[in-house]
Amino acid sequence: MRLFLEDRLPHIRGIQRRYRDDAPAQVVIGSNANAGTVGTACDWLLRFLVHPQPDVHVALMGGAFIPRAGDGYGLDVALFEMYETIGIPIVGVMPPMASATTFLGPLPGSAMEPGLLARACWALALLTEFYRAGPAAAADGPLGRLDPARPLDLLALASPAAIDQLARLRAVLEQCLLPRLATRRGTWALGPTFTGSRLLHADADLIAAGLLVELKTSQGRTRADGTRRLALEKVDLLQLVGYALLDFDDEYQITELSIFAARFAYFAAWPLADLLNEMAGQEVDLPETRDAFRQLLSPRSAAARRAQRPH
Repeated sequence: MRLFLEDRLPHIRGIQRRYRDDAPAQVVIGSNANAGTVGTACDWLLRFLVHPQPDVHVALMGGAFIPRAGDGYGLDVALFEMYETIGIPIVGVMPPMASATTFLGPLPGSAMEPGLLARACWALALLTEFYRAGPAAAADGPLGRLDPARPLDLLALASPAAIDQLARLRAVLEQCLLPRLATRRGTWALGPTFTGSRLLHADADLIAAGLLVELKTSQGRTRADGTRRLALEKVDLLQLVGYALLDFDDEYQITELSIFAARFAYFAAWPLADLLNEMAGQEVDLPETRDAFRQLLSPRSAAARRAQRPH
């Protein structure tokens, strides 16, 4: 897949240079809170800021996957208490693999108290990581180390440093991202999957009326003077384009791609057609490119490629 994208869309240096040159200084400095969990929690925070009750099935599944010691009663009670406290419906609401939350936006976000929402997003992030990494990989994490013999409060797992990070990132989202989205009326989707996601597991962060937004919380690269400099990594750009190509049937009618670097309060956006044309060095036929991408990822094509490899 990467070879396909690099072969068809090789011209990225100019895009990377402009992105780097236009990037402002970092405004949210990291702390001793786990950077990966901060990023996942910030994803959840964005969802709650643009929808009053976003779909949390991934976290629910993570909670179901945590190994139980004894009868597991303490953990189950803790999960139900958390869901009840933050108003998450549990029974009969969504299938095990629910689709993205799709709605006509914009909508008002959650009315949850900011401190409680931050703690909830941290707990949801830990549950999500447990689901995505798998029980074995997550066993040494905070949820894997819970003592089933003691009363559990999942909303108390966020450290003061984690709460502070999310408060700072929330301010950036509210001041610099949400106003850009507020005028976009049409179909919105949280955690959207695509037609091509049946062939390649992929889900984006947010689509707001044709604008695909990827939220990043990277701290950038360290300069010689110790300051941080934001860079557009090739893998991030190809990921963004890959999402657009996976929308084989143009279900979301994506017209723009964007990255919001939350720690730098930096919103960068590109019209999809212009970006593809620049990366290709010529005019791109989007339907043809999507079809070629579909053929590349189809099981029959993959089997044929494996059969052609020398033994």
